[in-house]
Amino acid sequence: MIRTKWLRLAVKDPADILRWAAAQNTRRLDDFRHRMIHGREFVSFRLVPRYRVEIGTTDIVVVAHVVATKRQRMIAAVAALCRKIADAIAALRPRIAPAPRTAELYAFAPAKLSSPSVR
Repeated sequence: MIRTKWLRLAVKDPADILRWAAAQNTRRLDDFRHRMIHGREFVSFRLVPRYRVEIGTTDIVVVAHVVATKRQRMIAAVAALCRKIADAIAALRPRIAPAPRTAELYAFAPAKLSSPSVR
């Protein structure tokens, strides 16, 4: 059974992922996937090294996540706090149910079809 080799990588900038891959004596990069999960950026790809791998599979799956800066974490915390405050204020307002909508049906008299009159 061939097992997949996984590597977890934490970077400060998404461009650092390609810089790291270039420094690893890489032959090929495949299957790039970019995801945003809970405001965090994740990049996964398959790395095929130039050197021979003796045991297991010949490629390595790399999952890289971008570490947020202090400024980004502060902005996310303030945004979360604002959302919580807005939800609390919305919960305090009394809920007024809208009036039920009613519809009245009118029966119209059928239109009289007549032949055009000649004058």
